[in-house]
Amino acid sequence: MLKLVGSVIIVFATTLIGFRMAHAYRERPRELRRLLQAVQQLQAEVEYHAKPLPRALVDVGQNSGGACGKWFVAAAKHLQEDGRGVADSFVAAAQSIVAESAYRLSDFDPLDGVAASLATMDTAHLHGQFQIAAQALEQAEVRAREEAERSARLWQYLGVLAAF
Repeated sequence: MLKLVGSVIIVFATTLIGFRMAHAYRERPRELRRLLQAVQQLQAEVEYHAKPLPRALVDVGQNSGGACGKWFVAAAKHLQEDGRGVADSFVAAAQSIVAESAYRLSDFDPLDGVAASLATMDTAHLHGQFQIAAQALEQAEVRAREEAERSARLWQYLGVLAAF
């Protein structure tokens, strides 16, 4: 009886691990889409509303929600409280959010150009940087969707089969 209970627990645990890994693969394209929408909203806040960057980041973060929203709020916090530059704030926020989300550090790379430009360029040049970042995020979303289609089901099967 004890062996049966142990076997059931092992099957359940490995299946759960497989399904959690599959969920991360399926969630990443959604997170990238949220990030793309938030970047477009940040562009509007900076270019058209002319809000100060920390306030714009907080507003976008509150509207976005989830891990994406946490990233924007964390970037604003690093910018205001730690006295970091824009690029350093974006990197620090990304590093703090990656562990608790489906994001990878490389997902935030398209925003490096935007971060470098926010402090130094006028709105005409910023528009180009935002467009480059948006295109890169769209391509990353497509790649993440393809990867999710390939890998999510594999992880589910591996989770179940690992117990046997």
